[in-house]
Amino acid sequence: MKARRIVRAWQNLKVRWWTWRFRKHCSSVERGLCVLGPCEVNAEGTMTVGEGLVIRSRKHNRVEVTVARSGALRVGKNVFLNQGTRIACSLEISIGDNTLIGDESVILDSDYHGVGASSTKAAPVRIESDVWIATRVIVLRGVTIGQGSVIGAGSVVTKSIPPRVFAAGAPARAIKSI
Repeated sequence: MKARRIVRAWQNLKVRWWTWRFRKHCSSVERGLCVLGPCEVNAEGTMTVGEGLVIRSRKHNRVEVTVARSGALRVGKNVFLNQGTRIACSLEISIGDNTLIGDESVILDSDYHGVGASSTKAAPVRIESDVWIATRVIVLRGVTIGQGSVIGAGSVVTKSIPPRVFAAGAPARAIKSI
């Protein structure tokens, strides 16, 4: 009984530590932030977090969030980021309320380098409210995922997805309405 209390107290202390470490990188944070494991965060730009963000990260499969100096990352209320999620923001990424992001998903708003003589391309990414992004989805620059949509596992989202559809594939396309 006493050992369980000690273990529970230790786990709570670790969660408080990881949450504090994440919070110090944010421009503003509403209440209810909970970080369940070590994250890699480099936020030189603006990062705002809504109420009830939960991040489940693991020692060997960490959530990584990078916001460049000129970037703005906005996370809505009741968002869940699962282990291995990577978000790299150089311009603007917004994630709407009640969004679930699955294991090892990647969200990028920039190409980070040009190919040959072409320059770097960047465009805002908007994930609207009530979206579910399944495991290992890649969301690329300039994409808007409409409210209530579900993106199937392993999809590569290169173009905008309309509201309330199931989309999947590489490149992702709307399969059916929900």
